[in-house]
Amino acid sequence: MKKQTSRFILISIFLLLICSLWTLVSGETSWGVVWNGVIQRLSGTSNQWNPLLDERLPRLIILICTGASLAVSGAIMQSLFHNPLASPSVLGISTGGSLLVVVIFIFNWNLNHPYLLSIAAVSGCFLTLCLVYSIARIQDRFQMAQLILTGIALSTIFLSLQEVLLYSMRHQWQLIQTITEWQAGSTINKNWQHVNMQLPLTLVGLLGALLYRKELNLLALGDEEAKNFGVDVERVRWHLFICVSLLTGGALAAVGIIAFFGLVLPHIIRSLQGPDHRTLIPFCILGGAIVMMLLDILLRSFSIYSLSIGNISAIFGGIFFLILLFRTQTNRVFS
Repeated sequence: MKKQTSRFILISIFLLLICSLWTLVSGETSWGVVWNGVIQRLSGTSNQWNPLLDERLPRLIILICTGASLAVSGAIMQSLFHNPLASPSVLGISTGGSLLVVVIFIFNWNLNHPYLLSIAAVSGCFLTLCLVYSIARIQDRFQMAQLILTGIALSTIFLSLQEVLLYSMRHQWQLIQTITEWQAGSTINKNWQHVNMQLPLTLVGLLGALLYRKELNLLALGDEEAKNFGVDVERVRWHLFICVSLLTGGALAAVGIIAFFGLVLPHIIRSLQGPDHRTLIPFCILGGAIVMMLLDILLRSFSIYSLSIGNISAIFGGIFFLILLFRTQTNRVFS
């Protein structure tokens, strides 16, 4: 088992390096011109825009952060709620964060205070997560079916409110275009400002997830068992809620809505490597970053401009969700 895990880690790191190099070197501008511009920038002889330093490198960092954040968020939520269907998008967490982000866009507060997008996204995600969890426990008995239905219901409400806001601003074409590109989960025109909006949140959230890997393993046994092993269940759960909000909100502010990514990838990695969070969380970090970069490379290599990463994730993730839902219901019927 250790040999298999080590082999998987080496393969993941190798793929991560290959995808990173491909993202950095691919482009229409010749590498010689790009490298000369880098040398001039580093030597202080030129301040001209450089495709490597000003476009490809920040996009690479954003892709890594987004993939790792969404995958780890999904893994944490599936473990906390003991359900393979749990994820930020399914429970409406992303939708709650996006509602506040749309409000920031509508009032143009992001123009003078761009980091309000991160604050709004994280706050919306956390408040929605608290609301979903509180409503699901309103009758003093926590049921997973109740949790999923609550998340879907709140997601529908938040989406409806977004549509109302967007319809009322339908004559502002530039605003509608900006919000549409953001809602699509596009990685076009990302720069260092987007990195600053996301990277600190991602680092804090991933560090928290790594520190609580032991507690996640114990919580997977059930709340009572975890308490018997000395785990402060409520405190740990709320700390992990904060981590999920930071990770999901950071990705939401920098890239936009990427639905079902946090549902599909953790489920696949768990089926391949097992439920042990000591390895699951690191593998989700590596796997999420690799898959996100591969999607970006695919779109750019084949010049597919009519789709975004968010579109692809929503299409295939929705199909995966239906298959997973069908299997879950089938297992309940025959169990």
